[in-house]
Amino acid sequence: MKKKLISLAMLVTVFAMQVVGVSAASKTTTMAATGAAQGKYDVEAMSQSEVADVAKVNQTAADLIKDVNAGTKTLDDIAKAESSIASDLTGESLVSAFMDVTPINGGVQLADGRYQVTLSVPALTKGMTDVKVLHFSTARNVWEVITPSNVDLNNKELTFEVQDLSPIAIIAKVDASQAVTNTTGTSPKTGVDSTNAVPFAGAAVVLLGAAAVVAFRKKNA
Repeated sequence: MKKKLISLAMLVTVFAMQVVGVSAASKTTTMAATGAAQGKYDVEAMSQSEVADVAKVNQTAADLIKDVNAGTKTLDDIAKAESSIASDLTGESLVSAFMDVTPINGGVQLADGRYQVTLSVPALTKGMTDVKVLHFSTARNVWEVITPSNVDLNNKELTFEVQDLSPIAIIAKVDASQAVTNTTGTSPKTGVDSTNAVPFAGAAVVLLGAAAVVAFRKKNA
């Protein structure tokens, strides 16, 4: 019986680790460089240090990026703070959180010096139109809305050109019938919701633990 309980305990541990692992995976980037850009750019979630780098240039922009990603601010807040791009944000929704894109070994540069970036964006759907890239340039201290040179909704990819690289987010007009909750900076759901994964793991541990107790009592009844 002791061996059975030990085996059951090991099963509980493995199961919990797997569920928590899914939780961690769900927090990773939902975008990646693809096509000619694959291996030429790092695409990562905005870390505290990266937000701090933005703050060195523009504290307001850093706060907006952090708060949008946290889900406490929206595109409307960016439009209110930055009138120069307000009209470009009208009717748009966030498709992705702000991500940090940095070139590797120079990235892919065009003859005019601009970077050409092709990204895989899993959250892109056929219900989206007017897909654009919202960019804060830390090099020039400006917000800008970039129209991609190509948007492939079937393959969920887009290509755009930019003068310099810093935080970006993908935005679009979203068909209400196909809308995902993307009006905040929360990344679109791609499987298990990370906010629910840990409670599920806890519930699994409790249930399996209860099963062990029942088995033990039956053995000794």
